[in-house]
Amino acid sequence: MRGTMEFDLETLFTIANTWILPGWLLLLFAPSWKYTGRIVFYLIILTLAITYAVLLFGDLGSFDPEAGSSLAGLAQAFSSPKAILIGWVHYLAFDLFAAMVIALDARRIGVNRLLMVVPLFFTLMTGPFGLLLYALIRYGYTRKLAVPFPEVISIPPLSGKSE
Repeated sequence: MRGTMEFDLETLFTIANTWILPGWLLLLFAPSWKYTGRIVFYLIILTLAITYAVLLFGDLGSFDPEAGSSLAGLAQAFSSPKAILIGWVHYLAFDLFAAMVIALDARRIGVNRLLMVVPLFFTLMTGPFGLLLYALIRYGYTRKLAVPFPEVISIPPLSGKSE
């Protein structure tokens, strides 16, 4: 029989996995809807961020800031179900955030919506690999090595000249 804490963590895991689905569906099927970005960011991602913060800081006695300073320390830190859940919620939130940026940027530059199924699927399943696929698609559409949403993120182009 599982303990109460383990059951609660398993329940949170299930809720978090279910919680992200509407966001992914909105990004895939309704990226042009004016409320998609707001719902995905403010309702879904920030709820995951709050969950993450509560899990991370709810038990400060077990928090070890040195855990990530070595691979062995990280393996030790992720040996508990709670730590795995914290890491999983982290992945869910940031992968969905990356997907939101990808979907909204693709809409802005006019990437074919059917083509967007590929990088969004891989962002959901593999995170950074989906982002890499989108970067390649983005380059194919724009022929520029620019950052998505350049009006928000000001990074000089590789040549040092403004685009």
